[in-house]
Amino acid sequence: MMNRDMFLAMANNATLLLTLTIVYELRGQITKKYERYRDLFAGVLIGLIGIAIMSVPFVFRPGLVYDTRSILISITALTYGPVPTLIAALMTSLFRVSSGGVGIVPGVATIASSAIIGLLWRRFAYRQERRFRWLNVYVFSIIVHLAMLLCMLLLPWPLAIETIRTIALPVLLIYPVASVLFSLLLLRQQDKSEAIRKQLEAEEQYRSLFENNHATMMLLDPHTGAIIDANPAAASYYGWTVEQLKQMNINEINIMTPEEITQEMKKSVQRNQNHFIFRHRLANGSVHDVEVYSGPIFIQGKDLLYSIIHDITERARAEQELKSSEIRFRAVVESAPESMFILAQGRFVYLNPAAVQIFGAHSQHDLLGQSIFERVHSDFHFIIRERLASLQTMQNSPPNQERVLLRLDLTPVPVEATTVSIRYNDEDCLLVFVRDISQRKKMEQEKIGMEAKLRQQQKLEAIGTLASGVAHEINNPIMGIINYAQLIIDEHPDARVAEYAQEIMAEGSRISNITSDLLFYSRQQKQSHSPADIHDIIRRTLSLIGGVLKKDQIEIRTLPSANLPLVKCRSQQIQQILMNLITNARDTLNEKYPGSHVDKLITLSTKEYEDQGRRWIQITVEDRGKGIPQDCRDKLFDPFFTTKPRDVGTGLGLPISYGIARDHHGRLEFESVEGQYTQFHLHLPVDNGWDIEEHG
Repeated sequence: MMNRDMFLAMANNATLLLTLTIVYELRGQITKKYERYRDLFAGVLIGLIGIAIMSVPFVFRPGLVYDTRSILISITALTYGPVPTLIAALMTSLFRVSSGGVGIVPGVATIASSAIIGLLWRRFAYRQERRFRWLNVYVFSIIVHLAMLLCMLLLPWPLAIETIRTIALPVLLIYPVASVLFSLLLLRQQDKSEAIRKQLEAEEQYRSLFENNHATMMLLDPHTGAIIDANPAAASYYGWTVEQLKQMNINEINIMTPEEITQEMKKSVQRNQNHFIFRHRLANGSVHDVEVYSGPIFIQGKDLLYSIIHDITERARAEQELKSSEIRFRAVVESAPESMFILAQGRFVYLNPAAVQIFGAHSQHDLLGQSIFERVHSDFHFIIRERLASLQTMQNSPPNQERVLLRLDLTPVPVEATTVSIRYNDEDCLLVFVRDISQRKKMEQEKIGMEAKLRQQQKLEAIGTLASGVAHEINNPIMGIINYAQLIIDEHPDARVAEYAQEIMAEGSRISNITSDLLFYSRQQKQSHSPADIHDIIRRTLSLIGGVLKKDQIEIRTLPSANLPLVKCRSQQIQQILMNLITNARDTLNEKYPGSHVDKLITLSTKEYEDQGRRWIQITVEDRGKGIPQDCRDKLFDPFFTTKPRDVGTGLGLPISYGIARDHHGRLEFESVEGQYTQFHLHLPVDNGWDIEEHG
């Protein structure tokens, strides 16, 4: 009977518990204006439900009743939060106290423990995951009702034991299951209400953004192109009212064909593209360029396209003008004869064809990204670094500064350069104009060379004039000396005196020959060519200079070639060449070896050879001296160039020798390894083409 009464009371209580869902619905209907009173309202209603539940209890004994208040208060704490829970707990506690009886203390304790455990579980242990939410609530309810049974220990001991024994089984078996059922029902309703609330808030926010936004916005049906909605900004932009726009199709605005529009909308729906550039027609008939950002949106169960439209007519016009300007600029730059290139952070980012050509590249891609320091001579690296650093002040450089660029094959190219600071691709850069001045430099060098040769020619003409006068002045006394020597021979038969007189005549004749050479060099008189024996010329030369070489401890070695033909030449001039070459060899040996040395040696060799059907004689003078420095070789035959002190050499010996060889239609060449040896080769044709006027 007792169990039957208990189950009937629980059934009545369960009916009352279902009213919690009604409370939640009523709570959700409270407007925002009274939202602050929402929890207070819910707490009072739940408290009234609790009082109703407690009004139809299972009476265990007078003053000791049982009902489902623990389920009500714990579920309230778990789902509604602290404010409704505290209000309901306070109301039910006051009602229980007013009911009186022996169960007042455990009854109030049950209400308090259910509220406290519910609030703590909501804060620290409740999980929102739906998959295991029932298990979480079941464990929670077990704990609540174990606490309820413990509260029964507040009764007198025998009564407490009897009460626990009577209600423990139904409380632990039925109450948790009931708690799970009612809480899941309430939580599902809560989830649904929360989803609806969020949807309404989202729609409200969307509507606010849509209606109040200054950007032009539209909602389109992606299947038909119909305009579902438009905001006031769209009406203001297009010139139709919002209601008129809603009756229109996007085909009436977009000037593309319907097929093209459908294709573009498909891209947006499939999220393949969300940015478009279109041309739209306004109500006044004008056509504007627009930029459209479009994407799918789900509203009120429909898949729509949400489009934001920006007028870019002015921007499009500016871009077109800029593009046309860039095309004109590129055409000018690309066809310009001047070389132009742009540097960003010291690296090539653009070169016109003329610049590509000046660097010896096939295309600008051979140079893009390369450092300018790789293409400029190292002498100018410091200046380039300073110019790049000046970009911060955006100062232009002085025009027409000379630089030396390096082609890809490292060939130097002299240029005139002007740099200008510019903005290129949103970066501070240098625009460099360069002009190849190779030809100008070459002409300047040729001019300098011609001026130098003219000055040398003037000097030589002055020397020739002086030499001519000196030669005429010397010839007269020399002839007197020779004549007096002949008189000594004729009048003094003494052999020793005659020998001395012969030497006087020979040396006088040599002086006479030298003056003749001076006259030849000054072009004041000519000397005829005649057949001569090269070995005789060498022998006479060595007889004159042999004493000097012996004094300097220099060995002279001759390597004659047998059966050499006679050579048509001016013997004294060939002797002069040999004298100059041997003297130079002597000087370099003395410089390298101040004393005696095994390598203090001059070698004279001769040979005959044939070249292009013509017979030649080669005379080689070799020494093992210091050799000829590399930087002196190009100037070796220049007049007045000498490496000797001015009081020792005049710089005329080799130029005169070179001129004599050339006058004989031959050539004077040299080979040298610095620090090891020098060889001078005198090449003379056997027949030089000169007429023979007299025989010497």
